[in-house]
Amino acid sequence: MRAALAYVARLSMLNDNMMESALPTISPVQGTLHACDPQQLPWLPWAMKGAYFKLLSADPDSGRFALMIKLDEGCRTPAHRHVGAVEGIVLEGGFHYADAPHVRYTAGTYLLEDAGAIHQPVSPEGALMFAVFHGPVEGLDRDGNTVARLDCQWHVDTWRAGIAAPPT
Repeated sequence: MRAALAYVARLSMLNDNMMESALPTISPVQGTLHACDPQQLPWLPWAMKGAYFKLLSADPDSGRFALMIKLDEGCRTPAHRHVGAVEGIVLEGGFHYADAPHVRYTAGTYLLEDAGAIHQPVSPEGALMFAVFHGPVEGLDRDGNTVARLDCQWHVDTWRAGIAAPPT
């Protein structure tokens, strides 16, 4: 919990020193609840073409992080493995896994992907999701070798770099 609070404090410092309107305003309520308005945050490009994220929270000590995720219409993510479990809710649109196109996950669906899950989501219509990652995600090549690792720190660093970058 202290790490999460420290991260909130760092975000607050960035709010004062950088683009104030671009970072979450996370307000402590009764010392144990923190809130932000995701609609006030920018979408940043994620690790794959056609995917974007908003970092809502991060706890470097546990490796947990929470994201809003947006997939463009026709987005097909690379195959990947979840090192820790992921919990998510589809808010808009939907997707399926490449190996099971007949099973659709649409708005209102809750998913729990266990640690070790390997799959390749495909979103013909695009999607908006909320997800909590309980560990890193590893991008895989065709032989199943790890080619990228997106952990809590990667998301924090990418978020900070994206917020600090001047608008184009």
